[in-house]
Amino acid sequence: MRVPLTVRDHIDRAERVYPDRPAVVDEPDQPAEPLPQQTYRELAERARAQAAGLDALGVGHGERIAIVSQNSARLLSSFFGVSAYGRVVVPVNFRLRAPEVEHLVGHSGASVLLVDPELDDELSSISAPHRFVLGAESDEALHDFGREPAPWEPDEEATASINYTSGTTARPKGVQLTHRNLWINSTVFGWQLGISDRDVLLHTLPQFHVNGWTIPYAATAMGVKQVVLRKVDGGEILRRIEAHGVTLLCGAPAVVAAVLEAAADWDGPIPGAG
Repeated sequence: MRVPLTVRDHIDRAERVYPDRPAVVDEPDQPAEPLPQQTYRELAERARAQAAGLDALGVGHGERIAIVSQNSARLLSSFFGVSAYGRVVVPVNFRLRAPEVEHLVGHSGASVLLVDPELDDELSSISAPHRFVLGAESDEALHDFGREPAPWEPDEEATASINYTSGTTARPKGVQLTHRNLWINSTVFGWQLGISDRDVLLHTLPQFHVNGWTIPYAATAMGVKQVVLRKVDGGEILRRIEAHGVTLLCGAPAVVAAVLEAAADWDGPIPGAG
């Protein structure tokens, strides 16, 4: 029997195997009110509520939801609330200028646009049939905790996300990643990294960047506690490692350099050094 591989498998497994385990610790220092810490049961409920909210808004299966945001629990939740129930998430690089973001939103055909509060003024000229600011506004408009989302027939060849290249040689190219693409990449990546349910992940890698290299899916499936870091700061990375017992993070060499620089001035034992 052929079983379709979809990103919903990750959140379904987390809810079934690790329902009461801490799932997401949101960034406390952000313009929106942070989400309270979520268990995997609560994260799964939130994903279903988001899908039901999109149903109520009239956003059909296959439609695109663009999100321009720093790392956040709301963006992480949307990987499942959007894609796991038949729609396409379009995480947009928050560092791009307004004309570039406008092109990506239009090119992707997004029917819903979610914007980080810090970027709302800069991106005020960019719209979509439905536009919301992430936070209380989007929580109220896009989450219906009172009903189940409309059924979606799992299709592993359906597009789950559209991720854009950096556009260094021309306009950014939109890469359509299927559910099967994300499922296999996250499984192989998680396997090679040896991710287990004893790990704690710090989101130092931008979640928009190929969906955080698909690590959020792998970490979710394994019941890993995920700590959101909004902006890379070496000292803050060390503080989060100390506070949450972080065992895993992903990042470019510049992130490592920032941590080493902060460690040089750290007072006391370096968190995670042992």
